[in-house]
Amino acid sequence: MHQTPNSEYGLNIVLLCDRAAMHTGTVRDHIEAFRVMSRHRVHPVDARAAASLGADLSAADAVVLHYSLVICSDAYIKPALAAAIRAYKGPKILFIQDEYRWVDRTAEAIRQLGISVVFTVVNRDVIRRIYRAPWLDDVRFEETLTGFVPEDLCKRTVPPYASRSLDVSYRARRLSGWFGAFGQEKWIIGARFAEDARRYGLVCDIETSEASRIYGERWIDFVANSKAVLGTESGASFIDFSGDVQGRAEAYEKANPEATFEDVRDRFLDGRDGDIVIRVISPRCFEAAALRTLMIMYPGTYSGALEANRHYVPLARDHSNMDEVVAILRDPVRAGDIIERAYREVACSPRWTFRAFIARFDDVVAEVVETRSSVPAAEATATLRDLARRSMRMAGQRVLRMKIATSIMRAGNGVERSIARWPAPIARPVLKVGRSVLTSIKPVVRRIIVGR
Repeated sequence: MHQTPNSEYGLNIVLLCDRAAMHTGTVRDHIEAFRVMSRHRVHPVDARAAASLGADLSAADAVVLHYSLVICSDAYIKPALAAAIRAYKGPKILFIQDEYRWVDRTAEAIRQLGISVVFTVVNRDVIRRIYRAPWLDDVRFEETLTGFVPEDLCKRTVPPYASRSLDVSYRARRLSGWFGAFGQEKWIIGARFAEDARRYGLVCDIETSEASRIYGERWIDFVANSKAVLGTESGASFIDFSGDVQGRAEAYEKANPEATFEDVRDRFLDGRDGDIVIRVISPRCFEAAALRTLMIMYPGTYSGALEANRHYVPLARDHSNMDEVVAILRDPVRAGDIIERAYREVACSPRWTFRAFIARFDDVVAEVVETRSSVPAAEATATLRDLARRSMRMAGQRVLRMKIATSIMRAGNGVERSIARWPAPIARPVLKVGRSVLTSIKPVVRRIIVGR
């Protein structure tokens, strides 16, 4: 991102976030947008490290809690930090996503922490059907999106359409049935399209396993080398107010790997699937538009940003129009017209940029900050910069330890899988010893993670 100097007279804002989540490009871009584009001085602070550092928030003119935190979980907001947030008297602003789970606990955390502004991705017509607690009457809700156009991507040189190595690519998690029928579309589109593609001889790279996920520059290259990507709206059609349904449904699915979505729906969703539906555009749509990659997607509103047949190729949910979809995919002129409109009217539109988002955020902050911190501005800036620097350094050490521990466990699991392919009489005793070794090193791995 291009750095814009913060105004000399801007406010000092603490942005509490989770440094570990920044390995995902959309999270990193979102956090960095505050730091480099705001007219205020925004100081990103790792929340877990802040608790260990005994952070004092009194120098801030406002405190923002980023969506990378789960505010109703003390794994993210430890008791010491929660106490500091409650004690802070200035405006407290929450950004939240995944608003289909732990809703009642989240609402209670909003009350306890004293949050007065919530930036929500929930559609306006259902905000108060989800946030239904009476104390939320006094909370200001601002609509936002899960992500925005990374403007640097619009300037990137990408391969011409005809020379891209993949016809269609896609990555998605196979979501649990408790997300409702709408949540199932994210993996269904990939599974069905991969099956359909064989009939047409398309070159595809479509996966829905966790192990196949791609991050960072590899993800950008993946999209840029695909003629087209699949897509659906993000969201869910079941709201787990209590937070209990998720646990029970996922436990059932783990114990019954062959269970269908209908099994889960009938057992756990109490006839509420589809009663409240959250439908939002995914940041991937903006990435595809910026990288001039054709979008093939189920029809939807896409937060008003995309129009079917203008910015993307609509794929019928029963895939009955595959002939037409493939015809467009194989016609560089027709595909190019759609790609160019998505690039020009969406990716290059100032409406969908991080800059526009931050400008709106800045305006809201200026409206809700009634009095500045009593700490002199220069002193506050120095204090909060130091807190941000120390917290991110501490968080970086924690992330490194986690990567090392994960690599150790992954290597052990890989060896176990290899041995399991040996002849059974040899494999059994070796696996028994190996599993004993893995069990003995797990406490060591835990100590690596916590740094003790």
